[in-house]
Amino acid sequence: MRHNPLQKQRKYLKEFWTFVKPYKKPLRIVYVLFFLNSALNLLPALSVRYYIDMVLSNRQMSLFGLQLPLLSDYTVNEKLFFSGCFAAGIVIVILIANSIGVTMHRRATRSVENVLFDIKIRIHNHINKLSLSYFHSERVGRIMTTAVGDVLNLSMMLRNSFGLTYEAVQFFLAPVLMLFLSPALFIVTLLPLPLICYSFYSIRIKLKPMYRQQREHQSQINAQMQEVISGIREIKAFNMEGRSGRSYEDINRRFYDVQNQIMRTFSFNHQLQYGSKDFGLVMIAVLGGVFMLYDIGNVTIGKISAFLLLANHFYMPISMFLRYFDIMQNGMVSLERIIDFIGISPDIKDKSDAVVMHRDSTSPRVSYKNVCFSYTDNHNVLEDINFDVQAGQKVAIVGLTGSGKSTLISLLLRFYDVGSGSITIDGRDIRDFTQTSLHQNISAVFQETFLFHGTIRDNLVFVNPDRSDEDIKRACIAANIYDTILELPRGFDTHVGERGVMLSGGQKQRLAIARVLLKDPLIVVLDEATSSVDTITEKYIQQGIEKMLEGRTAFIIAHRLSTIRKCDKIIVLDNGRIAQIGTHEQLLTKAGVYQKLYQSTAF
Repeated sequence: MRHNPLQKQRKYLKEFWTFVKPYKKPLRIVYVLFFLNSALNLLPALSVRYYIDMVLSNRQMSLFGLQLPLLSDYTVNEKLFFSGCFAAGIVIVILIANSIGVTMHRRATRSVENVLFDIKIRIHNHINKLSLSYFHSERVGRIMTTAVGDVLNLSMMLRNSFGLTYEAVQFFLAPVLMLFLSPALFIVTLLPLPLICYSFYSIRIKLKPMYRQQREHQSQINAQMQEVISGIREIKAFNMEGRSGRSYEDINRRFYDVQNQIMRTFSFNHQLQYGSKDFGLVMIAVLGGVFMLYDIGNVTIGKISAFLLLANHFYMPISMFLRYFDIMQNGMVSLERIIDFIGISPDIKDKSDAVVMHRDSTSPRVSYKNVCFSYTDNHNVLEDINFDVQAGQKVAIVGLTGSGKSTLISLLLRFYDVGSGSITIDGRDIRDFTQTSLHQNISAVFQETFLFHGTIRDNLVFVNPDRSDEDIKRACIAANIYDTILELPRGFDTHVGERGVMLSGGQKQRLAIARVLLKDPLIVVLDEATSSVDTITEKYIQQGIEKMLEGRTAFIIAHRLSTIRKCDKIIVLDNGRIAQIGTHEQLLTKAGVYQKLYQSTAF
């Protein structure tokens, strides 16, 4: 079913209104101030007619039916005094208009920033709510384009909407004043309008789809650049600089072509606007002179002068409309992309009656019951998973690569929801808990620890900002990282660099353990936490792990025998199914997957 473009645009504007509505009162004041400022700026142009015809041409003038004094009998000095009063009056009008202008721009900035602040926070919060499956299928650069580039375009649209109001007032008010002065000259002023209307129609039809292509190509460029920066090590190692460069060049070439198409359309219509304006001004001067010579329409020098000034207030908005329309079209495309993005529904949602997971026990019981899961509808990654983990037990999960170990843990963390069956904590399905409270009670140490740009202290306390320096010290001592931190140039205030590049893998892992201790969860997950470090570093990490696991229910994915054999239970996965369950000693006595893994030195 095809949607009417106007209905679709109305839907986006309705969504946008939810962000604008809280600030409608200050925004309304801003638009009123722009209206007043625009109207006041027309008065100097109108007053020129009265000055020229009264003072210089000595004509009898009237204003709204009132006869103005005839200045033909005035002396030169008296006329000079009148001229000074006239100039002073105009200066006062200009000062009032400028005072209004200062206030309106300040209020406009504040109002726009309030709206944009809410939109930015909404996008950020939405990113945090989206399921992992979305990030696995979407490129980071594309998300960044929406979160940064599209918000910037929307900012431009909002700011220029005030300017559009200013120009619109002049566009509609100037003709009223011109009709009041001389209907004949006003008709002359309208001669260029057919060309101007054509340019607007041409832009409205052609530019919007081009801007959508432009934003899509910009997303691809950002995504490609992000991948180049993130994968620079692999690019250099595999000598892929040339291929990467060609790929980036192809995307930029498409962006370049669209930009040129936009500029061809815009530049032609832009010049058509300016040419029409110049044509109109010339016709006002020439035909105005003809009307004076033949005494048509009571045209005077003062009226012609005022028309030349007022025509600028009539034509200039038309030229500005073209610029604003360009910005508005671009902004509307960005608005649609933002609304579409925040409209993406996360796969994992809290139930309407979800409850908070309380710390009813120091180490809860966890059960997997008939769990099946697939990333796609074609093939189950996990099939018929059943096991119980008693309170405080340490469970190792082993198996060949691709057997489903990390997926099994991801379901407990609720990065994904089970396809069928259930996972329970102390007898309650984890889907009954709010995600926030579930994640507050479960912590994980992954194979690759992610550290945020900032100091060591920042990366420790972000899990629990209320922790004291003494808490941090105890956690770091338990994680076997405290002495290492003190040896660094600035101790806890040492910057870790982008993604923690200033620290070694082992140091990052021990910081991750300290982070878990500061969070103090009920359940701990270790996903290959020591697989990428040497045996000496593993020894230090292992000491921290033992402290971390004390009194907690734990799930450990590991390849190191030293880690596995200390566990209370070992679950062996094979092609997404549980092949064996038992202790290290029990499993070694039975022929099966575990014995083969052990004999093949997989541990």
